[in-house]
Amino acid sequence: MTLIFPSRELDRQIPLREVWGLELEDARQLHVELTMAVQGLDDSIQEAQRLEHDAGIPFDRDWMHKARKKRRITIMFASETRRRLFKLEGIEDIKTRKSLYEKQRDRFHQMRHDRLREALKEELGPGVLEEIEDEAHEAAEGDFAAWLKREKFEQVYQP
Repeated sequence: MTLIFPSRELDRQIPLREVWGLELEDARQLHVELTMAVQGLDDSIQEAQRLEHDAGIPFDRDWMHKARKKRRITIMFASETRRRLFKLEGIEDIKTRKSLYEKQRDRFHQMRHDRLREALKEELGPGVLEEIEDEAHEAAEGDFAAWLKREKFEQVYQP
């Protein structure tokens, strides 16, 4: 069975296997359309459930089955289209994108921390910053131990 999404945006039927052949702009348009379609299906399903719950109007079980099946298929298309977009944009997968974000974020924070430390050392004078850091570390260890105990966590991280 070949899964097909009838795209209004691209004005054609898109078989699932053809998603990986889409160009960047078509993939973007299709992904937006798929995302909106999932949201529309979610809204319809929720409205049917609300009407049954609040007004006592039972929904058609066959309709609900078809709507949920259509939603699953649409999500499948959206996931494949998203992976295609990442590939076209030079991002192989979500993990790579996240790791690039985290690497850049961590590098910036380290640079900022280093600059702040240099400025504080200069401002406070020799040895003062180190004493403050030691006091803060000890206080944080106490807070951390109390938090672990309160939350009933086993300590796995050693500060």
